[in-house]
Amino acid sequence: MNQNGALALRAGHPTRSGFSAERSAVAPVLIRKHPRTRIVNSWLILIGIVGAIIAVADGLKRPPNSDLEPLPQSLQYDPYSAALLLAGITLPLAFAYARRARASLTEAVFLWFILCTAAYTKDFSYLRLPGVPLFVTDIVLIVLLTSIYIVQRRRGPRLPVVLNISLALFALAGVLAAARGFLGHHDPVLVLRDSAIVGYSLFLPAGYHLTRNWLVIRRIAVWFALGAALSILNGLAQFAVVPEQRRFVSGIYVLVPFVGVLVMMANRLIRTRVAWILAGIFSIGLFLANSRSVFVSIVVLFVLALLVPGLFRRKRRLVTLITALVTAAVLAGSFTLLYLHLRSERDFAVRVAGELSSGVLHTSNDPYWQFRLMAWQEAWNRFKEYPAAGEGFGIPFKFDIWDEDVRPHNTFLTVLYKMGLLGFLPLLIFLFYFFWLGFHCLRRNQTNNHVVFLEIVILAQVCFCVWGGASLMLESPYLASLFWAGVGISLRLAQKLDFERSFEALPDQNQVEQS
Repeated sequence: MNQNGALALRAGHPTRSGFSAERSAVAPVLIRKHPRTRIVNSWLILIGIVGAIIAVADGLKRPPNSDLEPLPQSLQYDPYSAALLLAGITLPLAFAYARRARASLTEAVFLWFILCTAAYTKDFSYLRLPGVPLFVTDIVLIVLLTSIYIVQRRRGPRLPVVLNISLALFALAGVLAAARGFLGHHDPVLVLRDSAIVGYSLFLPAGYHLTRNWLVIRRIAVWFALGAALSILNGLAQFAVVPEQRRFVSGIYVLVPFVGVLVMMANRLIRTRVAWILAGIFSIGLFLANSRSVFVSIVVLFVLALLVPGLFRRKRRLVTLITALVTAAVLAGSFTLLYLHLRSERDFAVRVAGELSSGVLHTSNDPYWQFRLMAWQEAWNRFKEYPAAGEGFGIPFKFDIWDEDVRPHNTFLTVLYKMGLLGFLPLLIFLFYFFWLGFHCLRRNQTNNHVVFLEIVILAQVCFCVWGGASLMLESPYLASLFWAGVGISLRLAQKLDFERSFEALPDQNQVEQS
């Protein structure tokens, strides 16, 4: 046993002769090493109250955003002060929570980071030290890696060979693109900004090592959901002041907990009353997001549920679909009736429906869709000039209709034109093999109740990838960090599920003696 209570196994899989004889002695130690503690304690309640006050007050005072406001670039973006206030107040409270919950300080930093990122997205991620091109996401990454590899002296995650090779080639392509940017005398700040496409993949080992047991997984889920709820409160407050604004919350960080609640509801892992309350809160967030990428992601998830074998347990597959459909229909109908009786809500609902119809049925008249088409065409033209290794990092993405460095709003096209096939193909192989491993692990471990957590994380990664097809993912710290951390968590969960399955498959000591 190691100091965290996990089995300190040597390389390779445990054998029957060397493991089954000690099975009865190991189980009590596992129980003693992982005492049951409350996930929701007084400190987390205090964090929720303080966060709600900050989010509502900030939403009531925030000025309206323009429909096509420039995305944060280099060091020009000035985040809202409420994000700094939330981060500064909740950090010591997170440490107090960790002490009460008997969690490590490293885990406390990770939970705090998840909460603030889900609550304030880019406003939190672009908090920076004065005069230094380091954002809070970069600082948290350095702290986590230092704690894991220097203080705790852990080794790198044991990933399959295909994932190791493809990720290494992707990182090598990023180093080459950055070197070309520096040698080409491009803006060093822009080169470092573009290097985040590869650099934030270091959140993968952080997510992998920090999810030591199922209790940590539950804590991550609760803190993430709390952060998403705070963002919805902030959006509701903004809606009360400036209802004419186009969107109020980040859709991806509302969609992920919404899907998680539906999956847990279908598998009866959450109380029905609590599940309906949470589903209602996050469905409000989906309306406030007003994002076509969210609706496309929901359609993709339903298609996967129907076509991909093993994504849900066979006995629960139909129940999951029916529960999700009924829940979505009831919530949509309820809020539609509410919107029809309130003027501002009715106007916003009509605007959401109009934009969805414009983006699907009348794309030629939709300015946002036309902007993306022109941006994608510009990225494709740049790729054709340097198909092998791309144009490199540090070159602003400006074209005919836009003078700002807006980037193509498609993370895969960004990798393709900046890093060429040398970076795009390894990323594609990595994602394909990652999902292949995840779906097969779900199929192998359908009898394990913990497989629901892997289902939720896999579906979250699907949402991230669909979202990245029409927006920024690997380029943005508030998306890339949690995406790569989710990949690490998924791989760790898959290994834990396979280990538990092999552990249960071993014969008991009494059975061995009788045979």
